[in-house]
Amino acid sequence: MEKLSLHTASMSTRRATPVWEWRTFAAYSVSPRKKKYDTTWERIAKAIRHHVPGATQREAFRQLALQLLLTYALRNADCHAKNLALIYTNKADVRLSPAYDLLTTVIYAGYQNQPPAIALMGKKTWAPGKNLKNFIAMEFGVPLREQVPMIESICEAMIETAPRVREAIKEHPGFRDLGKHMLLAWDEGSRILRDKRHYSLPHPQHETLLAGISDPPKLANPKIIVGESEGLGTRRSPSKK
Repeated sequence: MEKLSLHTASMSTRRATPVWEWRTFAAYSVSPRKKKYDTTWERIAKAIRHHVPGATQREAFRQLALQLLLTYALRNADCHAKNLALIYTNKADVRLSPAYDLLTTVIYAGYQNQPPAIALMGKKTWAPGKNLKNFIAMEFGVPLREQVPMIESICEAMIETAPRVREAIKEHPGFRDLGKHMLLAWDEGSRILRDKRHYSLPHPQHETLLAGISDPPKLANPKIIVGESEGLGTRRSPSKK
């Protein structure tokens, strides 16, 4: 880390307390400035090994493994170098920040086919196969026996959250189709993690994510022209004289 500084803040007791600072992993990107969001999971692991002290490094990698698995389960293509960060009070107290900006991006028209933002073993795909668990074990040092409970906890959290999504679908008509696509994306994400190409885990006997949900309309796939603003007015046809 180029610079770590320790700031203090006065409290009512007139004692100083450390203030957390943070730095995203975009600061460690070797890409050109225009690609500052780009990184790889390998680079992120290398930065953690270099900057996070041994006392908290293992927990940082466990936290990162959970966030990586959650990214695949949620279908969050917005997990890039600016949405992962280290927090610190000094050079001896550095750790991974709590997760933030987590969302399911594939539910929006034009983004349904967007791949993960961060490459894993040279590829950006929602179906990395056994590379996923092998990578987490080798690069993060988190063995398979610890990865499986993480996946189970993610799937359980989805099942527990699904009724709230279905309730929001009923109460907010504008969220109806988005909510359906969200549940479908979560279902697909959890199923792929459990299938034989990935972790070979049994599927829950009682499927509740999609209970009572009809199929949503197919998402449009508008052509996105780089450099053309959506705020531009419609170009007029030349008038005939």
